[in-house]
Amino acid sequence: MTTTITVTTKRQVVLPKAMCERKRIRPGTSLRITEVGEGFYVTPVPEPTEAELAMVFKALDEGRRTRPMTSADEARIQDEIMKHRAEQRRRRP
Repeated sequence: MTTTITVTTKRQVVLPKAMCERKRIRPGTSLRITEVGEGFYVTPVPEPTEAELAMVFKALDEGRRTRPMTSADEARIQDEIMKHRAEQRRRRP
């Protein structure tokens, strides 16, 4: 499907509701825009997986300490993941 949208004076665009519903784009969804030739390619940025979030936490912690990850650290990661998912559920209509 192709449609025409207009850029506002603030350089903003409004995506058609039907397109957003088909692609599951909701308020708060991050979009990636890539220049392609003379145009743009717009795609939703996928939510991080549990494994990706765990890797981020681990990388952050490695810079601050030298001890191995404990069960308390793992529990903190799981807690943050659950908070993130709960927030995402609250944002959905």
